[in-house]
Amino acid sequence: MPESVRHDLPASQADDHIAFRISAEQIRVIRKAAELIGWTVTDYVLSTALDRAERDLYEHAAALEAAAPSTSDTESADPYVALLLALT
Repeated sequence: MPESVRHDLPASQADDHIAFRISAEQIRVIRKAAELIGWTVTDYVLSTALDRAERDLYEHAAALEAAAPSTSDTESADPYVALLLALT
Protein backbone atom coordinates (compact mmCIF):
# COMPACT_ATOMS: atom_id res chain seq x y z
CA MET A 1 0.00 0.00 0.00
CA PRO A 2 1.31 3.49 -0.74
CA GLU A 3 2.98 5.81 1.75
CA SER A 4 0.11 8.33 1.77
CA VAL A 5 -2.19 5.89 3.56
CA ARG A 6 -2.25 6.90 7.21
CA HIS A 7 -1.42 4.13 9.68
CA ASP A 8 -1.70 6.41 12.72
CA LEU A 9 -5.49 6.60 12.84
CA PRO A 10 -7.13 5.97 16.20
CA ALA A 11 -8.28 2.39 16.73
CA SER A 12 -11.95 3.41 16.69
CA GLN A 13 -11.58 4.61 13.08
CA ALA A 14 -9.72 1.48 12.02
CA ASP A 15 -12.98 -0.48 12.24
CA ASP A 16 -15.04 1.90 10.09
CA HIS A 17 -16.42 0.63 6.80
CA ILE A 18 -17.54 2.31 3.60
CA ALA A 19 -19.87 0.54 1.19
CA PHE A 20 -21.17 1.75 -2.15
CA ARG A 21 -22.64 0.32 -5.31
CA ILE A 22 -20.76 0.49 -8.59
CA SER A 23 -21.39 -0.86 -12.04
CA ALA A 24 -19.76 -3.99 -13.45
CA GLU A 25 -17.71 -1.77 -15.79
CA GLN A 26 -16.48 0.42 -12.93
CA ILE A 27 -15.35 -2.55 -10.83
CA ARG A 28 -13.68 -4.08 -13.87
CA VAL A 29 -11.64 -0.91 -14.45
CA ILE A 30 -10.71 -0.57 -10.77
CA ARG A 31 -9.81 -4.28 -10.46
CA LYS A 32 -7.61 -4.12 -13.58
CA ALA A 33 -5.79 -1.01 -12.34
CA ALA A 34 -5.22 -2.59 -8.92
CA GLU A 35 -3.93 -5.82 -10.49
CA LEU A 36 -1.50 -3.88 -12.70
CA ILE A 37 0.30 -2.52 -9.66
CA GLY A 38 -0.09 -5.62 -7.49
CA TRP A 39 -2.60 -4.21 -5.01
CA THR A 40 -5.93 -5.45 -3.78
CA VAL A 41 -9.04 -3.55 -4.87
CA THR A 42 -9.48 -2.38 -1.26
CA ASP A 43 -5.93 -1.02 -1.07
CA TYR A 44 -6.32 0.66 -4.45
CA VAL A 45 -9.64 2.33 -3.64
CA LEU A 46 -8.49 3.39 -0.16
CA SER A 47 -5.24 4.83 -1.46
CA THR A 48 -6.98 6.71 -4.24
CA ALA A 49 -9.61 8.13 -1.90
CA LEU A 50 -6.99 9.20 0.65
CA ASP A 51 -4.80 10.81 -2.01
CA ARG A 52 -7.80 12.79 -3.27
CA ALA A 53 -8.87 13.75 0.26
CA GLU A 54 -5.35 14.96 1.11
CA ARG A 55 -5.23 17.02 -2.11
CA ASP A 56 -8.67 18.53 -1.47
CA LEU A 57 -7.75 19.42 2.12
CA TYR A 58 -4.51 21.03 0.94
CA GLU A 59 -6.29 23.03 -1.77
CA HIS A 60 -8.92 24.16 0.74
CA ALA A 61 -6.22 25.26 3.21
CA ALA A 62 -4.40 27.11 0.42
CA ALA A 63 -7.61 28.88 -0.63
CA LEU A 64 -8.28 29.92 2.96
CA GLU A 65 -4.76 31.27 3.26
CA ALA A 66 -5.07 33.19 0.00
CA ALA A 67 -8.36 34.74 1.14
CA ALA A 68 -7.09 35.65 4.63
CA PRO A 69 -5.77 39.18 5.09
CA SER A 70 -2.07 39.19 5.86
CA THR A 71 0.00 42.01 7.27
CA SER A 72 3.24 40.55 5.93
CA ASP A 73 4.45 37.61 3.90
CA THR A 74 6.34 36.22 6.89
CA GLU A 75 3.12 35.95 8.93
CA SER A 76 1.19 33.84 6.41
CA ALA A 77 0.93 30.15 7.22
CA ASP A 78 2.05 27.45 4.82
CA PRO A 79 -1.05 25.65 3.44
CA TYR A 80 0.68 22.33 4.14
CA VAL A 81 0.95 23.24 7.82
CA ALA A 82 -2.75 24.13 7.83
CA LEU A 83 -3.53 20.74 6.27
CA LEU A 84 -1.54 18.89 8.92
CA LEU A 85 -3.29 20.86 11.65
CA ALA A 86 -6.68 20.00 10.14
CA LEU A 87 -5.82 16.28 10.23
CA THR A 88 -4.85 16.31 13.92
